[in-house]
Amino acid sequence: MTAHTAAMQAAGSFEHRLNEWLRADVGVDLPRRVAREDPRRVLVSKFEPGFAARLHELLDLMPELFDEASVVAAYEREALEATPGAGRVDCWHTATHRMLREAGERHAIPDLRQAEVRTGIDSVCAVLQAVLWSDPRAGDAGYTPAAGEVTAYLDGLARLAPDVDLFTRTYGEFEGRLVQNHCPGASLARVMLAQGWRACTGTPPPGERTGA
Repeated sequence: MTAHTAAMQAAGSFEHRLNEWLRADVGVDLPRRVAREDPRRVLVSKFEPGFAARLHELLDLMPELFDEASVVAAYEREALEATPGAGRVDCWHTATHRMLREAGERHAIPDLRQAEVRTGIDSVCAVLQAVLWSDPRAGDAGYTPAAGEVTAYLDGLARLAPDVDLFTRTYGEFEGRLVQNHCPGASLARVMLAQGWRACTGTPPPGERTGA
């Protein structure tokens, strides 16, 4: 048996044990593969190898989704068309979905592939709704973020490490190492979150104001 074969078998055995633990102790039914590991941490993914590269290639076709001016303009158009009682986060969500759909039409991107990006937008929306807990309305011209909302955003940033972000889920510790779910679009999701704050509040993200 070659060293490479032995290493592959050992890795497979660990991955099998890991998935048994995820299923029995954490409640993760679908198998996860080991995407990256070191002595302290194991990153697992539900996506097949190469998914991250394909996702970034797809997002390269729609740069406007990550251009703050474009996102804010799309939000403002949506907010103007919405009823005064519409939620600002809902307006941002609808606007970004529309931007995605329009990019998909321009580049003939199948809806199944667009769904990969929609899932990310929906995840960011959930975080943004939790941060902007006062649920500001589109018609409330006098709205400014509450101190607690600024704190909620900053608390999220404070929990970030250079290699871990708000969109990484920690499952627990297995065989002496931390196990976390790998989100291939996490860095881009953080950009969307900052742009969503800017669009919905009309103010810079709190981290920018503090120089973080």
